[in-house]
Amino acid sequence: MPRHLPIWFDIDGTLLHTRAGLRAFQRALLDTYGWQDSFESVVFAGNTDLQVLMDLSRVHAGDEQAGYSERHRLFEKMALYLDEGLSENPPQAVAGASELLHRLGEEPQVLLGLITGNARSCAFIKLKHVDLDIHFSQGSFGDEHADRNQLATLAKQKLGDQGIDLAPGWILGDTPRDIEAAHHIGARCLGVTCNFSEEELRKAGADHVVDDLYPSDELMALLLGDVG
Repeated sequence: MPRHLPIWFDIDGTLLHTRAGLRAFQRALLDTYGWQDSFESVVFAGNTDLQVLMDLSRVHAGDEQAGYSERHRLFEKMALYLDEGLSENPPQAVAGASELLHRLGEEPQVLLGLITGNARSCAFIKLKHVDLDIHFSQGSFGDEHADRNQLATLAKQKLGDQGIDLAPGWILGDTPRDIEAAHHIGARCLGVTCNFSEEELRKAGADHVVDDLYPSDELMALLLGDVG
């Protein structure tokens, strides 16, 4: 019997583009902790919301754990501000994202999931605004662990706990951190050019790189190779 094939997606730069997240984080940070920050020193590409909070806690309170107890309130406020911001300035889906997800969703052995640095509520709000939320019900999120590698481990563990026999699978992402996370759990990585060039993604160890997500015959054969 063929094994199930997990295919996990990053969100920002992989499935969609938006700039609303930074402003939502700034507003929620000010409301929750009274910390005002320009975020000029914050690197979001490949990062997790929890790690960003820990970094800001170190800067504003001298202790990376200072904001931890109020993190749920922070992320709730972020989600509200994000929904508001995306209603005013809608995100843009990556070319081919909807088509690829529909094609993969028709494959009985494929398990679609998310491995994202976004807090869960923020992740689904972003996806909702480009009508991609319907494709996902599982994965791991940036409010569950600060380390993306551990998020990958957690996503795989959640499927394993259901007794599912898994092929190595794929992570689709746009940063070297996505590639590192894929290799951390023995998966392969499809790099999507956005914040990094094809050369940079290949140098970081991407198994294949694309500029868009249109489900060409070549791409589908590549992704589905383990469930033939």
